[in-house]
Amino acid sequence: MNRRENMLAILRHEPHDHVGNFKTDMCQCGGSLETFENGPKGGGTDGFGVNWLPTESAMGQGVPFGEPILKNVCDWEGIVVFPDLDTYDWQGQAEKQLSRFDPETQIIEYGMWNGPFLRMAHLLGFENCLCAMYEEPEACEALLNAIVDYKIRLAERVVDYFHPDSICTYDDVATERATFMSPAVYRSLIKPVHTRFNQAVLDMGVIPNTHICGKCDAIVPDLVDEKSAAWEICQPENDLLELQRMVGDKLAFIGGFDMKGEMAYRDPSEDELRESVRKTIDLYAPAGNFALMGMIMYQDTERFIRTMNIISDEAVRYGTNYYARG
Repeated sequence: MNRRENMLAILRHEPHDHVGNFKTDMCQCGGSLETFENGPKGGGTDGFGVNWLPTESAMGQGVPFGEPILKNVCDWEGIVVFPDLDTYDWQGQAEKQLSRFDPETQIIEYGMWNGPFLRMAHLLGFENCLCAMYEEPEACEALLNAIVDYKIRLAERVVDYFHPDSICTYDDVATERATFMSPAVYRSLIKPVHTRFNQAVLDMGVIPNTHICGKCDAIVPDLVDEKSAAWEICQPENDLLELQRMVGDKLAFIGGFDMKGEMAYRDPSEDELRESVRKTIDLYAPAGNFALMGMIMYQDTERFIRTMNIISDEAVRYGTNYYARG
């Protein structure tokens, strides 16, 4: 099967020939280009009125800054304004972003940054948001559902103009040590809205995926309940082998590469980079439903791109026809 067919099989948890590769097998759209979600390039205000500022630590990506626009979650209905999605140049953006799409080798994945939890955190400020989830859960539930109503309207436009194979919700609910909230709070507040959004995406004929960085192994089985087809970006601070054993036939694992390990603190040779890719594939690919997402988080953009290209090249070389080998 070609790379596109192969990636679709991974997301559908069907037999496939190759180890997937995130960088080459998925045409990534949306994400930082959603100015109504992330503000204009170079910084500014998004469609909610939240200010964004590019930072070196975020490798030039914007992060919210300044005073939160929502001080008390109970007041959200009178304060929160949702973006006017009809002012966005959907046709022009689709044509521009899909100009690099190769239908023989890639699926189209539309990345929706700022999932329900992250958007609530951007509105309230991070600490205030976490406190509100414990102190005012009913108001948080109402706000999260309003955010998902908006996200579903957004997904409808994405489907009309981009015709994606998958939509990935970016909702980073974890640090490198654990989830920001207890698994119980996650399941009571966030899991229901993820499930509702994913079901809406499925009803549109599109595959829903979820992006969560960090150590979130306590809630990874919940992603299956939420109807997510894949977990991006599964990082090795989680017990990935055990999680694959638990849910691997129901959830695709995209990631695996140790992007923050010891190589992030030195300048590895090309041979070392390629060997690390082969080791990662040999560790996680035997379970199937695996695609490598490989990069090292260097602040130097040129170095970041150079190493990522080497990693990606080896992932395709070594991962092609991987499952046909004796």
